[in-house]
Amino acid sequence: MNRNKKKIVIALIGVILATASIIIPFIYFFLSNDAKIPQIVFIPKYLKSFPNHTAWLLAEVHSVETDFTDNCSIIIEPNESIYIDYKVWDNQDDSKVLELFVKPNSTHLNHIIEIKLELIDNKINLEGFATIEVINWGSKNITEVQVMRDAFISYLSSNRSSFGINKSLIWEGFDNAPQILIVEHYLFRSEYWELALSRHVMIAPHDWVRVYIRPRNQITPIWSGIIESWSSGNHNITELEPELSIYR
Repeated sequence: MNRNKKKIVIALIGVILATASIIIPFIYFFLSNDAKIPQIVFIPKYLKSFPNHTAWLLAEVHSVETDFTDNCSIIIEPNESIYIDYKVWDNQDDSKVLELFVKPNSTHLNHIIEIKLELIDNKINLEGFATIEVINWGSKNITEVQVMRDAFISYLSSNRSSFGINKSLIWEGFDNAPQILIVEHYLFRSEYWELALSRHVMIAPHDWVRVYIRPRNQITPIWSGIIESWSSGNHNITELEPELSIYR
């Protein structure tokens, strides 16, 4: 390679390095800020339900600079008539949380319910979509697991008093989504909390009971615990790492 070719190669390498030094920071910026792009994310996007069941969905709204609880129109459009209630949590960070409570009845059996959530104001126009499949299923006896729930509430009252969870709270309970019978799942909600209880329907020492709790203005649990065997009579609770996401 003669001297001129070497100069050309060196010059090209310099151009490439200079270009990369400019482009790479921009790529990093956009990747690191991807979660902040205005969008609606349903959790979960797909859920099975059944007649008279309450399907509890979360929708997280990223990077909404306006207080949409006051200034933004919230439009919920199912593809057919169905009961839907919702709650908006206006947080102080760059995300907001909506909870949707969808309750199919017998007329929705074997139907696919498509839900469109739209937020509109003079700055934003966001859309999100979720699907609920209504199958032939039945509810379980929630009252029999309330004593299990209360064991965790008592523990939290004594050991995690900063949560403000105690026996004075009023809880509404309902089934989680249809599931296999070996592990049953239940949901309870108070004014500010979700408590999810799962139990392994087995004989001791394999009949564990597990709970997580989630502040309703957040999308992820903040505490989790387990009783290793309910029927053994030893109801000591071991704290666990909280789940990374809710279960539905």
